Amino acid sequence: MVFVIWDERYQAFRQKYQELSFHTVSQALQEKGGWNTIAGKPEWGLFKFGHTNPVQSNSGLMTIVLAAYSYQNKTNNLNLRDVVDVHFQSWMQELELGANGMSNSTGNMMKEMVLKGPSSFDALLVYESVAIDYLKNAEGRWGQIRVVYPEYNAWNENPYYVLNVPWSSSDQRKAADKFLNFLLTEPIQRESLNHGFRPANPNVPVKFPESPFVRYANYGIQVDLQKICEPPKAEVVTNLLASWQRWQVNR
Repeated sequence: MVFVIWDERYQAFRQKYQELSFHTVSQALQEKGGWNTIAGKPEWGLFKFGHTNPVQSNSGLMTIVLAAYSYQNKTNNLNLRDVVDVHFQSWMQELELGANGMSNSTGNMMKEMVLKGPSSFDALLVYESVAIDYLKNAEGRWGQIRVVYPEYNAWNENPYYVLNVPWSSSDQRKAADKFLNFLLTEPIQRESLNHGFRPANPNVPVKFPESPFVRYANYGIQVDLQKICEPPKAEVVTNLLASWQRWQVNR
């Protein structure tokens, strides 16, 4: 997951807060004067941060999970005590009441940001792959986008399932196996890199001159991550989602 923010606004944001993080995003959302208070830029309006709907989109769910990990300064064992803590609940509610967008699609939100520019969003939290796919398109319209990795991050692993069920024939399962083998071949894995996906085939390198992880390094794209958080237990996710839905009632 990565923050994407218009570079001009990122530079102004850093002047005020030194870093872009869940904590500083929350602070910026609470600034009653918006960008006028943040950077003396009243023409920029309020600070506008968005992420997808966590009930409808995995990246939105990842957003609130990573925000919880960040608040608790943990990379594992996020528990019920952490997410029902009154101080966390108050902080997270303020963050979520200030956030906007709440689309059911990460790609659609990023597309809107690129099409409409800073009038729609100053910053989003999206998949790394989505950011890479749109970097050059954004530059040709509204200027450069800066990519910033949250200190507390997580891998988005998308498993490939071959269904062993009564309504799936042996021929279909064999075809699914062959398709998986095709997807893991080096040419296809290299092609997936062009869209920001990290190769699942260990024989395919990430760092080489044509790789987006090299070409877009000046935008903030990087290979190595800081602190990787483990997936929380189902009961933790359920309570985070329940909290989020209650906060929406108060919007």
